[in-house]
Amino acid sequence: MAVQTSDTTSASDRQRHPLARGIEILTLMVDTGETSYGVRDLGNRLGVSASTAHRLLGDLEELGMVARTPAGNYGLGLEFLRLAWTASTRFPLRDAAKDVLADLTERSGESAFFAIYNEQRRELMFTVSVDSSHPLRYTVPQGIWLPLHAGASGLAILAFLPDEVQAEIIHGTLSALTERTLVDADKLAERLAQIRRDGYALSHGERIDGAIAVAAPVMGPAGAVIGDIGITIPETRFNATTTSELTSLVMQSATLLTQRFTGTRPSSEAARV
Repeated sequence: MAVQTSDTTSASDRQRHPLARGIEILTLMVDTGETSYGVRDLGNRLGVSASTAHRLLGDLEELGMVARTPAGNYGLGLEFLRLAWTASTRFPLRDAAKDVLADLTERSGESAFFAIYNEQRRELMFTVSVDSSHPLRYTVPQGIWLPLHAGASGLAILAFLPDEVQAEIIHGTLSALTERTLVDADKLAERLAQIRRDGYALSHGERIDGAIAVAAPVMGPAGAVIGDIGITIPETRFNATTTSELTSLVMQSATLLTQRFTGTRPSSEAARV
């Protein structure tokens, strides 16, 4: 009887808390990464009837949290995307990256950055950076949207986007920011494939003359790239023999942020930061 009472109470609680159910729907949509969902499908995934799912979706639709597709299914709404984007640029992503960047700068001796990717704009923005103590250093510009095809900071994101998005970007207009910026679509595609295999990008003066950068992608809960983390080094101070060490440090930092944003915590994190 105790088990039956517990089950009955849980079902009753779920019915009394539509807000919690609404949040579950939004969480499911974000985590699975699908573009649209049927009412019955959502009901099955949440363990509720189709009529209950339809009622919850109706409430969320009125708030702009979800939107109906031409086919009659549901996807994330513009108001939800606005709130998510505003929150991500103001607080969580930036705060989560600060200590990781500080640690990366301390261990590498170079300036570190964290950039976020905007799917609608298909551009990146540097949101947090920690400067090196060296008198000669590069400081990344924050709060400015930048293209993905130039420099390690953009390439480390571009290489991990879906194939169709990559193709649209590399076959679009590619401006040469410096003489070293790669703007040939075929060569750029080859380079992106190599970056995806390596897990990081390394660039020499492709966004800023005289600047070398190493960057690695940071992934989100749905397994999609949400940005990257990296370091910048003046070319005059760069020692090629340290490349392996620096790329390893950057990739470790990217893995740590990915684990944070996907809800997992490595056992070594507490000792490392």
